[in-house]
Amino acid sequence: MDFSYPPEVEQFRKELRGRLMSEAVVALAHRPSRFSFPALLRPALAAAAILVLVLAGATSAAASSLPGDALYGVKRASEDVRLALTFGDVARTELLSELTDRRLEELAELAKRRPSSAPTATQEYADAVERFADALDNLRDAESEDKRAAAQALAEAARAKHKAVLDAVKEQLPAEAQSDVQKVNDDEQQRTSPANYPGRPGQGGSGGGRPSNAPAKPTPKR
Repeated sequence: MDFSYPPEVEQFRKELRGRLMSEAVVALAHRPSRFSFPALLRPALAAAAILVLVLAGATSAAASSLPGDALYGVKRASEDVRLALTFGDVARTELLSELTDRRLEELAELAKRRPSSAPTATQEYADAVERFADALDNLRDAESEDKRAAAQALAEAARAKHKAVLDAVKEQLPAEAQSDVQKVNDDEQQRTSPANYPGRPGQGGSGGGRPSNAPAKPTPKR
């Protein structure tokens, strides 16, 4: 014989079951999933914040590093980023001048503390001079008189300052390293020579232009 609940009990069972199912749906709908996007994003943001702090600390520690040091690559990378974010011919050339000064300071410091690393520092300085001189050439060929004047001023300042420091540094280095420093010095003096930046009386012209020994630009046809 089939057993059946009284009608009032059966009705209560149905209502109770319905309420329990409804509450379960609501509870599950508001339960955060462990694989939800915000849940996954929080660890990623924390890791990114830690990475930023680590990089900032490494960059700060690398600021005083010298060629041959473990963090020197971090220092150079931060300089490249700064250069990439610098716009304008004059601003970039000024920054390259600053970085060239920095390479010279490193060379002078290594000459006192670690002369064996002088060849590496000398090459770093030579590369910096090359980039600086190329930027000066671009300013020299600019149509703007202000840019040509800036090129001349930067060239003259670097020429005098760098020669004085290099002459002093050379005497502190081993004999085999002195010739390399002298060559870099001679190359820089030639690249930044006032003859390449005419514009003042007695300096090859009045108003900018190319060096006197450079081929003249063709006159455009009318």
